[in-house]
Amino acid sequence: MSELRERSAAFDDDDVDGYDAVPWNYRAIFGEFKGIPWWAAILAALIPAFIGAFIDINSSKTVGWTFYVVFFVGALAAILLVQRRSLFGPMVQPPLILAATVPTLVLLTGDPGKGGLSAMALGLGKPLIDSFPVMALTTAVTVGLGILRIALQKNPNRPTKDEVREAKAEIRERAKPVRRPREQPEEDERPRRPRPEGAPARRPRPEGAPARRPRPEGARAERPAGQRKPRPPREDR
Repeated sequence: MSELRERSAAFDDDDVDGYDAVPWNYRAIFGEFKGIPWWAAILAALIPAFIGAFIDINSSKTVGWTFYVVFFVGALAAILLVQRRSLFGPMVQPPLILAATVPTLVLLTGDPGKGGLSAMALGLGKPLIDSFPVMALTTAVTVGLGILRIALQKNPNRPTKDEVREAKAEIRERAKPVRRPREQPEEDERPRRPRPEGAPARRPRPEGAPARRPRPEGARAERPAGQRKPRPPREDR
């Protein structure tokens, strides 16, 4: 498994021979050019939203079509131009951008002492409620495009199933212990037990002498009468 990880990590880096100018996980959705990083994708959606909300709030005290258009276009540009490895942020950022731009501009452009808290709550709530359908549609589009990019922009050099199976089989074969056959010594090279010093040499059996009968199983060897051990006397209890 470590070999497969090393191969995939090597494929993720820049190609050695210059075959790919930009790695696949650094590209945008179009062509083979390098995409923008995650922080640039946030700014690409945040700055147009601030400008559109500022124009609408100054003119009509609420958000309108100017904000809706620039908000949708900025979020769409962020999800299309961001790098493949940084898709999560632009996919979920439309609600956060709406919550950061509209209330901030309402508080900055409104008169906090006029109308009290009820007027301030109404001034914050009305733009958020009016822009909720556009925010929901924009979030659905960005999430859909992000899932589409994840499905389409895959590693072109990833190993196939057959290559993975062969690599696993090779690693399994390498992990098996090697069994070496035991070398049997020849008859003349087998070690013999040394005879103790002073021990009489064995006499060869004369030719024609009868072989010893094997003792039957369960038979007891009888001792001579003089060599029998007497039984100890039985103690009376």
